[in-house]
Amino acid sequence: MVFHADDMLLSPVREVLRGPVNDILVCRDLRSSARSSYLLIAIRDRETARRVLAVLQSSQRETGGKSPYLKMFTENEYLCFLFEYRPERRLDRFSDGQLTTPQSRERVCVNLVMECLSSALPFPLLYLALEKENVHLLQDDGVYLTCCFDLSRLDESIGEAECADRCVQILLDLLRRQSRRQLKSFELLRKKSERGAYGSLPELYRDIRFSSLPEQKTPFRKRLAAFWERNKDLFFRILLRVCVILAAAAVIILICQLLFGGFPLLRLFQNTFEVIGTENLTMA
Repeated sequence: MVFHADDMLLSPVREVLRGPVNDILVCRDLRSSARSSYLLIAIRDRETARRVLAVLQSSQRETGGKSPYLKMFTENEYLCFLFEYRPERRLDRFSDGQLTTPQSRERVCVNLVMECLSSALPFPLLYLALEKENVHLLQDDGVYLTCCFDLSRLDESIGEAECADRCVQILLDLLRRQSRRQLKSFELLRKKSERGAYGSLPELYRDIRFSSLPEQKTPFRKRLAAFWERNKDLFFRILLRVCVILAAAAVIILICQLLFGGFPLLRLFQNTFEVIGTENLTMA
């Protein structure tokens, strides 16, 4: 089946999910020379479509009209939402091999909470996005969320507190894998989570941000090498100009020696009390 969205012609290339009320498809725009890929949520259940629209409408009032999707359109009996496609790199599969230090794990935790704070997804949808198959890890320890969720589990009553609680469970699982002594950040999050103390994402961000270990300082040799790499072009230009100036000065001195038998400026360095006219007092 091909989907039409304004001037786009979306052809499915992979089915990610076939759920009770919606499908998730990876599509390509056949009218784009770049063959760009997108993630498409196609809702075929009318009641679910109505509930999703109500959630999105309520959320837009809170985010100032910011939309989490690229396009919304209908295709036959489907209500469709088009999102940017990002390749899967699941956090639960790549974290053990990539995050080898406590600092890197805490850094990813901070990035995950920041991703939640900056997301335009309404809280009921953000809650569904905070599942292991939707949380992905970049090679530079960045984190991004995808929208491959089953809308049959949508609960409109979900709010920020529930999202913060689900997020903290992901953080605890990530920090718990650190061997030997438990991290201060893990203990703080665990104790507050057990009391149900997290009611907002900014509070969670503050705790993980300020209880994290300081980043390890880069060794002096690496910092020196990085400084040289950043500034070597500047140093080369300065050295080239100095060489040009010295070469020009040498030519001028040579010409003065040939024409006048000496260079006038060099006389400033001569001891005038020992040399008077043609007489040298030290030779007397």
